[in-house]
Amino acid sequence: MTGSEMPDTATTGTEVTSTATTGAEVTVDELDLALVNALQLRPRAPWSLLGQTLGISPVTAARRWRRLSQAGIAWVTAYGLPHPEDRGCVAYLDLDCAPGRLRQIADELAEDPHVMSIEHVAQGCDLVVTVAFTDLATVSRYTAERLGPLPGVNAVRVHLATGFYAEGIRWRLDSLDQAQRVELHDDHLAGYGTPSGVRAEVREEDRELLIRLGVDGRLGQAELAAATGLSPSTLRRRLDRLAASDAIRFRCEIAARDAGRPVLATFRADLPPERLDEVGPQLARLPEVRLCVSVTGPHNLLLSVWQRSLADVQRLETALARRFPDLRVAERRVSLRTVKRMGRILDGDGRAVRAVPLDIWRDPIPLS
Repeated sequence: MTGSEMPDTATTGTEVTSTATTGAEVTVDELDLALVNALQLRPRAPWSLLGQTLGISPVTAARRWRRLSQAGIAWVTAYGLPHPEDRGCVAYLDLDCAPGRLRQIADELAEDPHVMSIEHVAQGCDLVVTVAFTDLATVSRYTAERLGPLPGVNAVRVHLATGFYAEGIRWRLDSLDQAQRVELHDDHLAGYGTPSGVRAEVREEDRELLIRLGVDGRLGQAELAAATGLSPSTLRRRLDRLAASDAIRFRCEIAARDAGRPVLATFRADLPPERLDEVGPQLARLPEVRLCVSVTGPHNLLLSVWQRSLADVQRLETALARRFPDLRVAERRVSLRTVKRMGRILDGDGRAVRAVPLDIWRDPIPLS
């Protein structure tokens, strides 16, 4: 994919409207899931290609996507990385919260542009907050100066990502056949790093572009040019530079319940350090796995999965124990609610209601 590959028709607006505000009941059928699967593979594919792959007209494809995105069921977002090789600094923060303050804390932190996701979990702590920063010093500032003074935050434990084996950007629905997948190709199969071999940093001048695409990753060049004040040629060059170096990533998300996988579970596990790079990629290939990352702290592996039922969580753990005898699951956490995921505030059904796009270059400490 290149930054200049644009959809024939772009979605409009900067806020997602869910059924909670429209009052309309929107259900998902197999063609909707196939469309989302196609956009997982090619988030900015033109409607003509999507329609051809799915056997529908481009107008029908665009209309179905508009319906899904306006209902908050699915969305395309984009986010930038401070460096394509080290991926910046990603941390998983375990927060213990005072009784009665949990919801207020979650809602306030969801507005922070450094926060990627917030999960209210049933075990181990109250909230798990995933954050991204440009360096370790900023993690320190955020925990000390942002979280420390926040009323009701009783404790914060920081787990730093040291290596990624799987991320949600690679998780797929299984709604397309092999021929359809081949026709679309997959923007994310090449792996992490710099596909072109060119190292490109996200510059200050790129931030507005990234924020706009974080709200709607399918915005067309005309809309982006108008919103950012850039000429079409300048805009195209910037997108091409960022995309070619993997400094910007486009990602299609779907509400977990609408995907038929309403149970989100996270395992904190121990694995011999010398086995991480061998077992990690094998875990990443499991269809349930959304995230597999090595981390600092008492347990060196974090595994996040989407499942159809709580019973499936137990069955997966049993299967892991059989396949990887030296993998010891130390903690099992089930998400009671996802408050934020990849720049979207979610309602109680896990559908997006509005965007708070990532901006990890912004000062994380609000002015008093």
